[in-house]
Amino acid sequence: MARFVPLALAVALSILAPAASRASDVCGLEHAALNAAVEKESAAIADYYSTTAKQLSLNQGGTAKKTHPACNWECSSDPVITPLVKAFGFLQYHCAKTTAPASTRRPTGSGTKSQMGLSIPDAEYRDAADAVFGGDLMRVPASIESASKSGKVQELIDAVNAISGASWLKFSSTSVDNDNDGAARILIHVPDSEETPRFEQWIQIAIKDSSGGLGRNVDFIARRLDTDPQEVAFRGYSRTSSGFVPEGGSSSSELSKCYSCHPSGLRPIVPATEGSKAAGGGKAIKPEGTMLVGADLAEQLVHVKSITSHRAVFGPTGYVVSENGPHFGPSSRSGRAEAVEAGCGKDLEESRRQAIVEQMDCEMCHDGSDRGVLNAGTSRITIFHKVAQNMEAPMPPGVTDSLSQDERKILFKCLKDEYAEMLGQWLRSDLLMTLDE
Repeated sequence: MARFVPLALAVALSILAPAASRASDVCGLEHAALNAAVEKESAAIADYYSTTAKQLSLNQGGTAKKTHPACNWECSSDPVITPLVKAFGFLQYHCAKTTAPASTRRPTGSGTKSQMGLSIPDAEYRDAADAVFGGDLMRVPASIESASKSGKVQELIDAVNAISGASWLKFSSTSVDNDNDGAARILIHVPDSEETPRFEQWIQIAIKDSSGGLGRNVDFIARRLDTDPQEVAFRGYSRTSSGFVPEGGSSSSELSKCYSCHPSGLRPIVPATEGSKAAGGGKAIKPEGTMLVGADLAEQLVHVKSITSHRAVFGPTGYVVSENGPHFGPSSRSGRAEAVEAGCGKDLEESRRQAIVEQMDCEMCHDGSDRGVLNAGTSRITIFHKVAQNMEAPMPPGVTDSLSQDERKILFKCLKDEYAEMLGQWLRSDLLMTLDE
């Protein structure tokens, strides 16, 4: 077998050529060439994760740095051979372009038929969600959609108050603005009308800072109560004077990777304090609404956070979180302190490096039980905000007591650098399981 290694390596190099115009059957490579291909591409993907500030999206074209031949891999064997199972599972969520057949992976992200970053087209996901409970799960209450047409917040509130058990909250976000309309929004909770509830719906509509009227963006999440674990399904709309228009497809507004910002399903709501700096830099409005239950504002906000903190997984189809890389910020990792000393924390005193190492445990909360895991599919913009900027609900809990603002930024870099290395190792972790030569 050894005399065939040079030939095999040559085959690998041809597969890794940036200008590849057709799918490459990587499963057909000899062992040495297979190892070389996987090792090279896993290192390239890890480097891209570490250096890009954008949402992870491979094979975007342009410079050689953004060309990832792994996106064009296919496998003539069925099932995919063991050393490539992780890579093939991972790549189906991250390739903006691919020459592989649709049965292997599809292009995902902006400008594709899978803007939500799923293993299936958005239209197929929408149809699957619409089929749940005969369409009830994803059916926006007609009275809410109708009341929103005028753009008047009070008309919308009146419609919500008329629905039995429904509640609402006006607030400003500390994390995300409304496409330059400001950070204010109204969140609506609608329970199922059945005696034994099958689901609940959460509808969030932007409020314009400039006018105080309803904005364009509408986020819709339905949480199933009959599954274990519970599932959430997502949909995006644009509010217009004629109703809600689904985003994505041929519409002027694209969908996004909902799971990247919602690893636990719903995101716990922590309204900005009135007058404080909200997302986007504007002043936060006063929180108000029927969701505010309690003796004082502090107790009311605890209640809001509680009812929006129920963990659920992405559903009903199209995404498996375990395929999207290892856990970000594991509770323990061999050599972590040494890596911080040699890299991201090299300019810090030992005591401050240790303080950062002690805060690198994201898995303490995001363990897949209490909260969803963080991984390569999770928005690094969201993680950066929570780790390095957010003061109302920082991550991890207590970080603001132990690290300065600048040290929190270093903490994020340490976590990102560590995860890039972990991701590369994870992608090639099954190479030792190839058949004996």
